[in-house]
Amino acid sequence: MNFYGVMSVGRKARLGVLGFLAFTALPVIEIALLVEMGKRIGTWWTVFFVIGTGLLGGALLGLEGYGVVRKLQSEVRSGKIPEDPIIDGVLVVIGALLLISPGVLTDATGIILMFPPSRFLVRSGVKRWIRKFIMINL
Repeated sequence: MNFYGVMSVGRKARLGVLGFLAFTALPVIEIALLVEMGKRIGTWWTVFFVIGTGLLGGALLGLEGYGVVRKLQSEVRSGKIPEDPIIDGVLVVIGALLLISPGVLTDATGIILMFPPSRFLVRSGVKRWIRKFIMINL
């Protein structure tokens, strides 16, 4: 956005491309991958895979989410600003939602976001992005 609160044309175009990719291209790719998976391992195994990763997403949301909330509470009690637990919480919720939604790419991305070692790498990238685009003067 510029000084007057109006979004630039280039930014609008990027949002349009991202919207197309998120709501058109990604679902088509996911359907193609699930059809190919069905051909290779069978329809019912594919259905079990989709249901299983959905259940896994729900279970991991509870387990990992609880750990993130505990860490958040601990940092607040000790007087720290809990930036890592807040980012982790958002990543866990996104990861769980990706696991719950049917698809191969979304499941792989969801698994990456759910586990602390790989989430650490993603969190580092998110922090760099936040520092690049957001400036807070206290």
